[in-house]
Amino acid sequence: MIQKLRKKLILVLMAVVCLFLVGILVSLFVTSKTEFERRSVSSFREPPAPASDDQNPGKPDMIDMPIATGKVSAQGDVTVTLNQIYYLTEDELKTIIASLDSQAEDTGFTSQYNLRYRRRTGDDGATVYFFSDTYMERNSLNAQILYSVIIGVGAIGLFFLVSMQLSRWMVRPVEQAWEKQRQFVADASHELKTPLTVVLSNTDMMISSHAVTDEKNRIRLDNIKAESQRMKGLVENLLTLARSDSKPALATRTPVNFSFIVTGATLTLEPTVFDMGRTIETTVEDNLTVTGDPDKLRQLVDILLDNACKYGDEGSPIRVKMAAAGKKELLLTVASEGVPLPPDECLNIFERFYRSDKSRGQEKGYGLGLSIAQSIVREHGGKIWAQSDGVRVNTFSVRLPCVETPAA
Repeated sequence: MIQKLRKKLILVLMAVVCLFLVGILVSLFVTSKTEFERRSVSSFREPPAPASDDQNPGKPDMIDMPIATGKVSAQGDVTVTLNQIYYLTEDELKTIIASLDSQAEDTGFTSQYNLRYRRRTGDDGATVYFFSDTYMERNSLNAQILYSVIIGVGAIGLFFLVSMQLSRWMVRPVEQAWEKQRQFVADASHELKTPLTVVLSNTDMMISSHAVTDEKNRIRLDNIKAESQRMKGLVENLLTLARSDSKPALATRTPVNFSFIVTGATLTLEPTVFDMGRTIETTVEDNLTVTGDPDKLRQLVDILLDNACKYGDEGSPIRVKMAAAGKKELLLTVASEGVPLPPDECLNIFERFYRSDKSRGQEKGYGLGLSIAQSIVREHGGKIWAQSDGVRVNTFSVRLPCVETPAA
């Protein structure tokens, strides 16, 4: 849980920084591009002639980018009046003007040489063309994009390292509180096992000795034994979850024939299912091998089967299927018919102590079984999820990595 919290914090921090960084770099690029366009448009003019007034002599503005101007007379004659673009000859510029004269747009880019142009029709019917070279503009913008990418990647990488340290510092109080809670649960569960064992053993001795002859008192002893067994199961489940929190890695890793485990678990459960008036249908592919703990894998299968027995409709079948899902994975599904699980419950059902309102009061339990199943699956590097067809069938699926299966 702590690792998930750290990953979420890092993801949020990185998302915020990336948004701000992208926004800043894009704003700079748009600003630069707009400024280039403004300067280019400001150059679309004919060089002003000197004024006749000696006190206000005409002085042409400084031109900071190469420009060119041309004219198409009312008779269709093309002339070049100014050419400061060094790589264009007068004949090439006339060809460009002639090609643009048939187009409807008054502003835009030429198909050749990437020139920005604008045209204006004078009072004499002649069309004047203004051109500006965008070579410097394109080079500057491309360089800005390149530098922005380099700076952005470097800044994101640097902040990723910083965010990892920040996330570790931010979750440290939560991690300490979680560790104390986990240790308390483990210690309390361990300490409760001894008195519960004493209660159960003394209750069994009193029941087997027939010292209590009163029928009501014998019923009370049976109730004490039943509730003590339930309490012992709860304590053992809490201890299992506490151990899984403190030791996420498996202590035992051996090749396990998971097909054999699933088949054995279903065969063991068949008499119980038969007494309930139900059937269990098993389709298991042979020799699917998982690297892990055989006891925990058996516990996983037992939890899923027990859940299907508890919450399935009377007389409905339990369908167990397992097959290879590719060369290095297997898929186990346990399906039963009953009240369909809503989408939100399919997500929350693996939370500790979670029980749906529809099931509460119908079956005794503490909502820890599926949490334990999830912890076992995670320890084995797999994934578990629940889904419903929305009508009757609820399916619990487990995907686990397995030893590569031979090709058929």
